[in-house]
Amino acid sequence: MIKLNFGIIFYIILGTLALFAGIYLLQYFIPLSLIFFIGSFINAVFIYKEYSLQKNDKIQYDENSIPDEIIVKYSRSGRIIAIATYSMFIILGLFFLLSLKFKFNGTAIFVLFILLGFTGYFVFKIVSEIKKISQIIISINGKGIQVKNNSRYLWSEIQLEKIIVKRLVSRESKHDYKPEVNYLYFFHHNEKIEINIDDFDITDDQLAQVLKIFRARFNNSGLI
Repeated sequence: MIKLNFGIIFYIILGTLALFAGIYLLQYFIPLSLIFFIGSFINAVFIYKEYSLQKNDKIQYDENSIPDEIIVKYSRSGRIIAIATYSMFIILGLFFLLSLKFKFNGTAIFVLFILLGFTGYFVFKIVSEIKKISQIIISINGKGIQVKNNSRYLWSEIQLEKIIVKRLVSRESKHDYKPEVNYLYFFHHNEKIEINIDDFDITDDQLAQVLKIFRARFNNSGLI
């Protein structure tokens, strides 16, 4: 059963308001109404993401449930949110491009290039996010840990592998709230490796369990 925490309630309210605003603006300004519809969709994805985090937090890994290799990719819901957000800017760019009354003078040409660059940039960002969906970021198996296409870090060469939390503190901040960022952390020889894992399809707790299980497998294999 979904637990209605503050985050989910906030997204429900914001998404509902965006949906009604989009419906209302249909009769006046269709491009703006599309942006509000996309905003409502983004909030729906955020609700799903919050629900998935709650559900995944209850999943516990053990020796019998872990396969020979764990593949970690970017979060699909995060990619969908990013693509939808960038599409809002593309709609704005296309709207201004189509409404531009082009005249062959320096100012009009400059504005045209700015709008083309603005729209093209967000098209590029969407293509980049689509590529991320299938990209393997971390691979963990009995041999060690591989990050992207780099050489695999072997268990025999890795030390102190764990998940750490860093709290971001701004000197200008006068509030107690400190955003937390989770990292996969380990030493390879004398080099410290840190990888931000907050935007992946596995939680920090689950990844910590995976590390312990594969470390135990290696230690019990007699290959130390």
